[in-house]
Formats: sequence, structure tokens, C-alpha cells
Amino acid sequence: MIQMMEYRKVFEGAAYSIYEDEEATLVLLEGKPVASSCIEHGNHALFDFECPHVERLMKKIFS
Repeated sequence: MIQMMEYRKVFEGAAYSIYEDEEATLVLLEGKPVASSCIEHGNHALFDFECPHVERLMKKIFS
């Protein structure tokens, strides 16, 4: 069985939060994802979450 790695909130401001794990970083604006980056692809375009690294992080945050 694969154990899911932990994630952490690295910043929380009035309107946005930044989460990261070992593979990806995700920026949430008022609780909705707006930007991401990952170790394989670097920075993604705004609202582009079609990446397995980012998808795994989103699953951890929203589950």
C-alpha cells in the first residue's frame, strides 16, 4: 500500500493560501485553486491543474 505524503500550508493571507508537498505547490484564492507548479514541469499556466503532481496535492487538500 502506498502511503500518501503529507502537505503543509506555507502561507495564509487575507485572500489566498499556499500549500505544498514534496512534488507540487498550489495557490488558492478565496479557497479556489488559481495557480500551481511542480517538480517536473515548473510553473503551470493559470488555472492549469492537468498534472499528476498537482492533482495528487489537490486530492490531499480537498479530501
